[in-house]
Amino acid sequence: MLKMNDLVKFSQTPKSTILYYMKEGLLPEPVKDKPNFHLYDERCVALLAFIKYLQTNFNASISQIKDLFTHPEFDWQNPYESLISLIAIIMGAENETFSPEALCQEFGISEQVLNQMVDEGLLNPRNGIFTGKEREILAIIYRCNEAERAMLNSYLQAAKTLAPQEVDLTISAIKENEQKDERLKHLFDLLLVVKPYLLNMKTLAVYQQEIQL
Repeated sequence: MLKMNDLVKFSQTPKSTILYYMKEGLLPEPVKDKPNFHLYDERCVALLAFIKYLQTNFNASISQIKDLFTHPEFDWQNPYESLISLIAIIMGAENETFSPEALCQEFGISEQVLNQMVDEGLLNPRNGIFTGKEREILAIIYRCNEAERAMLNSYLQAAKTLAPQEVDLTISAIKENEQKDERLKHLFDLLLVVKPYLLNMKTLAVYQQEIQL
């Protein structure tokens, strides 16, 4: 068990933030050993790190994180393993939803064009439901010229090449008996941190070479 000062130190999280998370039910309640003397579960350190990870890499809201933590299948001891199967909760499930008709009317496209974007993989409604994320992506696609649409198709082809490898790595990590959660966290780091870094830095390097010519 940890005192508040130690929890703040080990988690590098302000006391006010920890108390707020406690109030929202994101952390287990402390043991009230004596009046005005509380002891906190050591797993709070890992949970605070997990909350930060969700906020940084998924832009997750407190409401989404709370829905994840209170789900019957969420395992506090193995949060990253739980995230694999419950990721839809974090990936925009709470967002406002839009009907295909509303999106077509807003962007002046036919439902056939919208369905084609879904078939191509440019839009990925979950269970047929378009959320704010799909609308955001559609708004960007709508502004693309022909050359930019060609680049989007290149992104799709790269994604189709990478996806089987990423799935194989995920399945392999899930089958691990030892340090499974640590392996899955490392996998999320590869997908969410390293992959965008490599892609974006390569683009920047090529751009810098071009402007120096």
